[in-house]
Amino acid sequence: MANPYLTGNFAPVFNELTVDAPLPVDGAIPPVLEGMLVRNGPNPAVVPDPDAYHWFSGDGMVHAIELSDGMATTYRNRWVHTRKLSTEVGTTPPYGPAEPLNGPANTHVVWHGGRLLALCESGLPHRLDVALQTIEVEDFDGALTSPMTAHPHADPVTGGLAFFGYDVFGPPFLRYHELDATGELVHSTDVEIPQATMQHDFGVTAGRVGFLDLPVVFDLDMAMAGTELPFRWDPEAGARVGVLDRGAKGTETSWYGLDPCYAFHVANAYDDGAAMVLDVCRYDTMFDTEPGGLLATTLPHLERWRVEPDSPMVAVTPLDDLHVEFPRIDDSMAGRPYRHLYCAEVSRTEGQDSLDGLVRYDLVRDEAVRWDPGPGRSPGEPIFVRDPEGRSDDEGWVLCVVYDAARDASDVVILDGSRFGAEPEAVIHLPARVPFGFHGSWVPAPLYR
Repeated sequence: MANPYLTGNFAPVFNELTVDAPLPVDGAIPPVLEGMLVRNGPNPAVVPDPDAYHWFSGDGMVHAIELSDGMATTYRNRWVHTRKLSTEVGTTPPYGPAEPLNGPANTHVVWHGGRLLALCESGLPHRLDVALQTIEVEDFDGALTSPMTAHPHADPVTGGLAFFGYDVFGPPFLRYHELDATGELVHSTDVEIPQATMQHDFGVTAGRVGFLDLPVVFDLDMAMAGTELPFRWDPEAGARVGVLDRGAKGTETSWYGLDPCYAFHVANAYDDGAAMVLDVCRYDTMFDTEPGGLLATTLPHLERWRVEPDSPMVAVTPLDDLHVEFPRIDDSMAGRPYRHLYCAEVSRTEGQDSLDGLVRYDLVRDEAVRWDPGPGRSPGEPIFVRDPEGRSDDEGWVLCVVYDAARDASDVVILDGSRFGAEPEAVIHLPARVPFGFHGSWVPAPLYR
């Protein structure tokens, strides 16, 4: 059976492009959208062994589409020039500190403290310029010496950035950090866990963080055998959520159990009195398939996890039975009670996973609205950009990279968040295919111009 992550739009592209001319657009781009949509994902620079390749290990490639004056003015894509990539293709390795593991920097790309950072949880960030050229391996003036998650969370009030890192070379296997708004590391603490587990994301509220210590464990024997992703499903390891006040020492973490499961992504978290609420995309299992196969035998669905300080177990409430992933919200509501949530719909047919549409949840009215991209079209992660004059967290636009199989290329679709099921406001036709990837960000123009 062919590796599903090397076929169709999962297959890599091998050209770096720069198009400094207006791109063709159907419809009208809202003029208030002034900035750059950036998206990261795995794109192996060298054709990998299909029997050994894992989607999570492909070299990072960042794509950027700039919007200005109601036009899509530029498109470019660039590999992140990591040490891993330099070994593969013989280029000069990046400047900066050594990483614990030479990772692919292929998972997310964020802007913080005047820095554009390509992220992957196995290593340190890689700093890029706005033309997507790799500048250096970033360690925040030597303050960060261990891996950084691909899912840091910005505080919309303070401008700080909360993040953690798990370290397979521990103990400690887990550390928690915060950057201030300028990018200075102002808080670090070790959090004790018994072994290295894959922690991809976590919950961050206005005052607390919630670590997801779930039963996907690092396997040294697999690593020594050269397995690209040496983690395995081990339900005997248990599952729990650790709650820690922001700014506190890691020894003050309180742990709460739940049935074995896995979650890559936390849509949002917030405090509800003494309780902490986390909305997650939950899998019943993970990495329980054969090498070269799909990520898991199960597909994710949306759940609410409520952690009460006087209960040893997390209270779990299903929010929908639809299979969804890549949850995003209005970032100005991060860590606070919120109403609207945007996700990609997931399905599985004949051993192949696909993204079939987008879904907007209204969590106050308990409603879901679906956007259908049309036949042969597959969306990625929806990224919400709030209207600066909007009053509600659905007043803005959803930007999404959509693959069009008919022309074997990709578009950027712009949807009105308050009329979510309607036709797009605009469809920007890109000059290249953007392989299915992971995460991205909207960077407003005043931050980088």
